[in-house]
Amino acid sequence: MKKNLIIHLVLIGAILIIAGVAIFRLYRWNNSGTSDPEADIEQIDPEEFDIETLDMIIPMDASRFEGHEDDGQLTILCIGNNPFTDERGEKGLANLIAKKTGATVYDAAFPYSGTAYHNVPINPNFPWDHFNLPSIAECLRAGVFTSMESAINYMEDPALYRPGLDALEAVDMEKVDVLIIMYDSTDYNSGTPCDNEDAPQDLAAFTGGLRYFLDTVNTAWPHVRTFVMTPTYAQYQDENGELHSGTVYDAGNGPLPYYVQKEIDAVVGSGVSIVDNYYGTINEDNYEEYMTDHMHYNDAGRELLADRISDIINNKMSTVKSAG
Repeated sequence: MKKNLIIHLVLIGAILIIAGVAIFRLYRWNNSGTSDPEADIEQIDPEEFDIETLDMIIPMDASRFEGHEDDGQLTILCIGNNPFTDERGEKGLANLIAKKTGATVYDAAFPYSGTAYHNVPINPNFPWDHFNLPSIAECLRAGVFTSMESAINYMEDPALYRPGLDALEAVDMEKVDVLIIMYDSTDYNSGTPCDNEDAPQDLAAFTGGLRYFLDTVNTAWPHVRTFVMTPTYAQYQDENGELHSGTVYDAGNGPLPYYVQKEIDAVVGSGVSIVDNYYGTINEDNYEEYMTDHMHYNDAGRELLADRISDIINNKMSTVKSAG
């Protein structure tokens, strides 16, 4: 009986210890200043976490330069939309790239354009399609810009499109060393279908028009190094003017990161380099410092974008010789 009494006393003691620890932890929690888990999360410095960018800088194969004569001057052609066109002066993205690289830069961008057609085939009553990426591919390949010259007269403000068309007509693709392509979140915000898995070069899809353009350039001018810059973080503005985070808002074709990932897949699949702006340049944590509204950039934003691509051009371009 004495032995059984000792066992019971040990068990009672263990129970009291466990209960005491539980009471102490509950007391400490209630007096820690907050019981809101989200408040604790907000106290964490986001800079403690590293964001891995999705850049893929592909070296050029030396065979692609065969038959091409280098003139000794770095020439860059920029194609895209508002990141280039919102400001075309000294603080414009193209001019900043020229300053940071020492290159001759042609700014052949068109405001509010995109990578895909709205209508396939082009509707004569929709002149905007003549300034989207597939049309640029066709005009560059043919060396004829009649369709764009005609369409510009039907635009609401032709003066906004004239600088891009002048640059496109003036550039000699044989002298272009680097092609930079950057479109902002216009395709996402305007509801352009993101991808067509059954037709990879569907010209009405965001990635389809991009693939078509890249394949055109790779075939016609294999010596050109192409860098596609993804959109940065942006917000979606609905029909009521309300803003939604592009990171999670799906307007019918997927949220903005889905567009970014599909763009990366399309670009790398075409053997071209991708520069990840969504995670690596202007993201959801810092966008207020670099954007004027839900999708356009201020001077600091353009400076940051120029720094990003200029560093790659100045320091990370390379050439490899394929085996055999």
